Amino acid sequence: MNIKSLILGSAAALVAGGAAQAADLPVAEPVDYVKVCDAYGAGYFFIPGTDTCLKISGKVEFGIESGSDSFYANRARTDELVSMYTETTFTFDAKEETELGTLAAHMEFDDASGATKGSGTAFDKAYLQLGGLYAGMTDSIVDFNAGLYYDDFGIGHDDLDAIGYVHSFGNGVSATIALEEYTGNKAALSGPAYAGAAGTSMPSIAARLAVKQGWGSANIAGAVYQVRYANPGLSTDMGYIIGAEASFNLMEGLTFGVAGGYEEGYLNDTAVAGVAAPVGDLYSKWAVSAGLEYAFADNLVFGVDAGLVDYDEEHYRTWGTSAQITYTPVANLEVGARVGYEKTDYDKSVGTKDWDDVAGKLYLKRSF
Repeated sequence: MNIKSLILGSAAALVAGGAAQAADLPVAEPVDYVKVCDAYGAGYFFIPGTDTCLKISGKVEFGIESGSDSFYANRARTDELVSMYTETTFTFDAKEETELGTLAAHMEFDDASGATKGSGTAFDKAYLQLGGLYAGMTDSIVDFNAGLYYDDFGIGHDDLDAIGYVHSFGNGVSATIALEEYTGNKAALSGPAYAGAAGTSMPSIAARLAVKQGWGSANIAGAVYQVRYANPGLSTDMGYIIGAEASFNLMEGLTFGVAGGYEEGYLNDTAVAGVAAPVGDLYSKWAVSAGLEYAFADNLVFGVDAGLVDYDEEHYRTWGTSAQITYTPVANLEVGARVGYEKTDYDKSVGTKDWDDVAGKLYLKRSF
């Protein structure tokens, strides 16, 4: 046997042995890569192995503001007149198509107090939706505020648990009816015999008619709800709220909004010296607000707003105004500055001193 034959034979043996060993190796499974889902807009992707499209978004905001707990506050000597804060939000949206329409879920986590120093996180919203049916923790359909930069002068029922149905008539017109768990309607009377508040035995019944088109948007809504007193000798009352809100695109870059409402049946939410809550009587209030916003450029926006809330039985009214400028130097980064003024006037019969306040705020916000 010559050297050439020996080399060729050894090579053949190695190839055969390698093939036998390769047959014993596990076969790699196909990789299920994450795929883009463009059916619901930018940012969605398919959860691997499912037909569900998921979008993750949120923000981190840092700011410096005057005041202690809120943008507007009646300053006391013990208040921090300048403070820093950090706010975080994480939002998850899941959607997929079914025979009954789009099946969706929305979850939104916010830091609990607006200051992340050990405060933890909390649900701000969490609801599911199938076609026009929705259920969970979400905004009340009875909520009116045209102010661009504050909540002080809005009127409505904020976030709550609800189940409702939205019907679209086409051309941007829709109607909503819902059962909402409004819990601000429990009248607590003072005194040892009636300490605390009575629980409710029925949900709030709410309805809204809305339109959204090229000129802007508008809606009118109302609700009736139960008011029960801790004193069993007092009959259950029915409270109600009604209001409207509209936004108009006046010209390119210029938007104007206005809102207002009236409510009878809310609880006394501010202790006023010298004013006793009428036994078995409902409180009432009304509010108006308006805002104007103009975009000088795609990344530079200026706005002003104002509002007034009048608390009839509590004999005081609060009004205020604010202005803000927002600059976006790069995509998803917002720099803002705000200044505001608020004044509260009491009736002379109350004997409480009027007060006013000026506050300011600077912030950085990164959204994704």
